[in-house]
Parts: sequence; C-alpha cells; structure tokens
Amino acid sequence: MIKELNPYKKDLFIVLLGVFACLGLARFSFGMILPNMQHFLNMSATEAGIVGSSNFLGYFLGLFFVGNAYKNYGPRVLISLSLLSQSALMFIMSFSPHYLIAAIFFLFSGIFGAFANIALMTYIAQIVPAKIRGKATGIVVAGIGFAVIASGIVVPFVDSLFNEPWRINWSFFAFLILLISLLSFKNLKDNLVANSNSSTNEPALSLKEILSKVAFWQTGTLFFIFGTCAIMFMTFFVAAVEESWGLKSNISGIFWTILGVSSILSGPIFGAISDHLGRYKTVAILFSLQALAHLIIALNPPLFTIFFSAFIFGISTWAIPSIMATLSSELFGAIHTARILAFLTLFFGVGQIIGPLFSGIFRDLTGSFSLSFYLSASLLASGVVLAKIASRD
Repeated sequence: MIKELNPYKKDLFIVLLGVFACLGLARFSFGMILPNMQHFLNMSATEAGIVGSSNFLGYFLGLFFVGNAYKNYGPRVLISLSLLSQSALMFIMSFSPHYLIAAIFFLFSGIFGAFANIALMTYIAQIVPAKIRGKATGIVVAGIGFAVIASGIVVPFVDSLFNEPWRINWSFFAFLILLISLLSFKNLKDNLVANSNSSTNEPALSLKEILSKVAFWQTGTLFFIFGTCAIMFMTFFVAAVEESWGLKSNISGIFWTILGVSSILSGPIFGAISDHLGRYKTVAILFSLQALAHLIIALNPPLFTIFFSAFIFGISTWAIPSIMATLSSELFGAIHTARILAFLTLFFGVGQIIGPLFSGIFRDLTGSFSLSFYLSASLLASGVVLAKIASRD
C-alpha cells in the first residue's frame, strides 16, 4: 500500500492538513470548546445547539455553489482562499459577546468549510487511481482525528491558564488554519487530469439522470443518517459526559483525545476494507459500531465504559466521508466527483443541522441527553438495514 501511494504522498499530506483545518479545527474542535463557551456566554443547551447548527447551515448553503466554484477557480485557489476565510471568521467569532453573534460568524465559516472540504476530497479522488482511492481518501480524513487530539490536549491546558479560555483556543485554531491555507496555496496543483477511465470530454450529467438512480438516493439517505447522528455526538459528547459524571475539562479531554486517536485509524483501516469488501457493506459495519457508541452514552453506565464509547465512535466514524467521496466518483464517474459529492453532501448538510439543534432542545425538555442518544442509536440501526439493502443492488 505504501508503494502504491508513494507518488501522491505530498498531495496526501497537504490535503490531510486541509481536512485537519477546515473540518477538524474549524468545526469539530467546537465540541471540546463548547462547555466553556456555553458557561461564559450563559447559553442554554438549545442556544448551544443553535450555534452548532448554524455552522452546518452555512455548510449546507455552501454546497449549492461549490461545484461551480471548483470548476471556475481550481482546487489550489479555492482551497487556500476558503481556509483563509475560515481563519478570519473564526478569529472575529472569538470576540463574540452573545451566542447569536457567534452563530452568524460560525454560519459563514461553515460556507467556506464546505468549499474547502468538497474541493479537498474531490482533489484526491481525481488524482489517485480508482484501485487505491478508498485507502487514499481514508488517509486524508485522518486529519479530523489529529484535530480532535489537538483540541483534547490544547483546550484543557488553555482552560487552566486563562479567563474565558474558549476565546484563546478559538483564536489559536484560527491562526493554525491561516498557516495551512498558505501551505495549500504553495503546494497544491491547479490543473488535474482525472486518472480513471473517465474522459474530460464526457458529457455533463443532467439533474434528471442523477435523481433517477436509486443508488444516489440510498447513498444520500445514509449520508443524512451519518450527518444527524455523528454531528450530534461530536457536538454534545463532552457536554453530556461532563454533565452526567460531573467531570472537569481535563478529564473529559482524555475521552476526547481517545476519540481522536482512534479516529485516525478509521479512514485508513475501513477505506482499505471498503476497497475489498464493498462500500455499502463497510458502511453497515461502521453504523453498527456507531450505534453502540451512542447507546452507551444513553444508558448512563459506569464511567469506565465511556472509554469504550469514545474509542468505537472514533474508529468507526471518519471513514464514512471518505467512502462517500469514493462512491461519488464511482456512481457517475470521476469527472463528476465534485458535483455528485456536493449533491450527496446536501443530505449530510440537512442531517448536521437537525442533529445538534434537536439534541439541544431534547436536553432542555428532558433534563438530560439520554433521549437524544437513544434516538440517534435507533436511526443508525435503520441505516445498517438500508446499507445492507444497497449492497445487494
């Protein structure tokens, strides 16, 4: 596998850093920062859910424009400018005096997050041969795991040194994203040649052709389930653990770091498995593991079981976006990857808006996060059934 990927190692590294920045730092570190931010801005769980969902609303809106933006500007310019914009918006957001102001800046950050992420995943899908595409996309999504680890270490450390530390943490992550935007501009290629059997003269797909394919709807529904459940977990995992077991950030940061370490393995391991077992069968396995991780939190078991929940969630989760990127190139051809991935990610976008928002509402109505995690586990179980059906088609 190493020899096969060796010609692409520089691109893989830069794209991994891009994913580390646009999704890992700019979004998923928010789950670690949220409890402190919620305290200092005096937010209810519903208001915290609004802030979290605002970013995904922005991501959803960005999906409508990313296909044309990728075509018009190319990967190097689009990725670097999107990361630069995220950095600026996050820095301004760190000065927010009210949750609604934070939500507005987080929304615009989400728009540029969509631009960067879709462009990064399309870039890899277009330069890497189909036979190792699952491995390659699996490697780059490990950037999310590295960011989760970083936030699990940095956030508790800063919490112990500063007043209102969420502002310091958010500003620091914005600075790191700025550096990665500069690296991306310097190192990524502009002109890509699709390496599959696709031709650049291949006719454009009509919307009717896309919507008429059953596999498109099956894949989109699976991405919706993933968006709803995984983003809810990432947003409220730390808050739920601290609330249910009365932990401080230095302890919850350990669980968060375990989640991050295991998630580094998710993409490479299950990306390779999907190359051999099949994409949908692999998704069924991953959803089964995620459902178990959610169920453990819902049952409020002894504290040591949270280690297991964090581990299996991490190792099962971040292979899903890489598999979806691979499916986007396989359903309609690599030349259409950016457009199909953008369409499929609309399903993900709806889910990631709904997940944090309704979880916050349910928390305020019931007094705990248990109902949200129960419902999420049930939804993932339905996804296992759908993935098995899709694998037979």
